[in-house]
Amino acid sequence: MTDPIYAPVTDPAAWTGPQIGGREGFTHRLSPAQLDAIDALVEKTRGRVPHEIAKADFSSPEVDALMAAARYQLMHGAGAIILSGIDADRYDLEAHERLYWGLGTHIGTGVEQSSRRDFIAHVKKEEGGPVRGYTTDMELRSHTDFHEILSLYSLRTSPSGGESGAVSALAIHNIMAAERPNLLAALYEGYYMDWHQRPEPLGEKLPFFWSIDGKISGFNNRVFMRHGRETDKLPERLHEALALYDEIALRPDVRTDFLLQPGEMFFWHNFLVLHSRQQFHDTPERKRLLLRLWLNVPGGRPIHPVMARLTAEIDEFHGRVPQAA
Repeated sequence: MTDPIYAPVTDPAAWTGPQIGGREGFTHRLSPAQLDAIDALVEKTRGRVPHEIAKADFSSPEVDALMAAARYQLMHGAGAIILSGIDADRYDLEAHERLYWGLGTHIGTGVEQSSRRDFIAHVKKEEGGPVRGYTTDMELRSHTDFHEILSLYSLRTSPSGGESGAVSALAIHNIMAAERPNLLAALYEGYYMDWHQRPEPLGEKLPFFWSIDGKISGFNNRVFMRHGRETDKLPERLHEALALYDEIALRPDVRTDFLLQPGEMFFWHNFLVLHSRQQFHDTPERKRLLLRLWLNVPGGRPIHPVMARLTAEIDEFHGRVPQAA
């Protein structure tokens, strides 16, 4: 049987770090008029529960235009944008949450991220309790999650470490197509994925790359592979393909790494851009804190049916489990 021939993807989201100019390539510095408009909306929504704020509540000509451009960049451009320039010391935590959620409503629909019913997750090291990537200080290798748009909002950095990384999934696809095209077929076939609270195996494969309506997207989260910790059970060619995938994602001439500064928001399209984090080290006097959003996008990029099904199941589960103490 002959493997399919996969042509290079021609898409603005198929970039390498040097091609896009590193983090500067997707950084937008907020203008004084945009900052003033955001400030007015933070004041207007004072006293509101952050996740109950709707797009109409956080709307002005300046903010509407800003976030329409950001949404276009995410859906049709590089797939990533950093909004820079907010004074992190200007607002208290609750005001930051209103600001963050309000801007997020212009891009998608925010959902609960765990059994804590946290619409806005606090990304920080926690002692005790269930271990999730966002509650530890450990390194997180390049990966995707389950929702279409993800975002981080930096409020406080640690004294050392915690750099974010971004890699274009489509760039990885193109490099593999050039260097080892025979391995791409295994990634398009994919593997069985499940999430831990699912009562029974899904029984369907989720591709690491898929093409729908002429648009290629991808997923890469080994935690959810049925044999994610037993890679010797994977088909040999898939194992080899994933090893090459990981090696490409670590190449310095492919990825871009940066420290998200306090007051900066990073939005990225989860099926176009992989994200990572370096290990960080807190001190008693200074502890890292970021906020996080998971956003679904109605009418967004075509998503593989298995991916869409898993995302919907996770959202339903988080919405009905008893609230954690």
